[in-house]
Amino acid sequence: MPIRYNPYAQRYSLWLKGNLHTHTTLSDGELSPDDTLDVFLRRGYDFVALTDHDVIATADEARYPQILVFPGVEHSAQQHILRVNVTSTLPHDLSYQSVIDLTLQQGGLVILNHPNWGESFNHWRDSQLFHLERYHGIEIYNNVIEYLEGSPYALDRWDKLLSEGRQVWGYANEDTHRVLQIGSAWNAVNVRERSKEAVLSALREGRFYASTGVVIEEVVVDDGVYRVNTRNACELRLITLRGQVVERVSGSQATFFLNKASGYARVEAIGEGQARAWTQPVFLE
Repeated sequence: MPIRYNPYAQRYSLWLKGNLHTHTTLSDGELSPDDTLDVFLRRGYDFVALTDHDVIATADEARYPQILVFPGVEHSAQQHILRVNVTSTLPHDLSYQSVIDLTLQQGGLVILNHPNWGESFNHWRDSQLFHLERYHGIEIYNNVIEYLEGSPYALDRWDKLLSEGRQVWGYANEDTHRVLQIGSAWNAVNVRERSKEAVLSALREGRFYASTGVVIEEVVVDDGVYRVNTRNACELRLITLRGQVVERVSGSQATFFLNKASGYARVEAIGEGQARAWTQPVFLE
């Protein structure tokens, strides 16, 4: 089956693990920026974005040369927008589309946060998700919503967007406020080198997977197949138009044939307990 866009067309041996949504004592987090980086580093993270509410956090990056630190901010108007790789805040009276466009002009990454937060599961309404343009993706998992009203997952919203042909990526973020959250979710990028530029490119282009515990070691999409090898999955599922599961394979690895899918194909890996991982969609002709 012809592929319209394959985020995994380029493959590299290096995977880097990171969190893109992190709060410190500069807003409502538990730890200072420096202490936050220290914990992430000790727990095996390769990159972190510091994204306090409406303030730019700074840290002594020279103390932590082993971890890539991105400046950023959570734009906390009525709905929240994650702005990664920016060094200034924006007024709350701007339209959401203006926030997106200005962030892109500054070389930033734009993610719409926790769509299913709240008792009505609509922190972001479907009408907003479809009306707004040029954002890179949405949080398909946000750990802090485990402790609040709503659902930490937004796979339903993701599949709606993908089913209408929208090229948006799915990110898993901790929304770190407390130390106990660190290690609960991450995005693993496949890159040629360990640099901020390489990480940002992968996050923009979809060359990554999102996870709450399952580790993916290889993603190959070529010659009509979608192959995923993991370290610790119990089952892998091929998911396509409107979130339909078209095939399930037991074990830690699977090879799926793309002719079973239509519109797009993505893979969900199921691990022990609540551990999951999600590859990014491959768009089909």
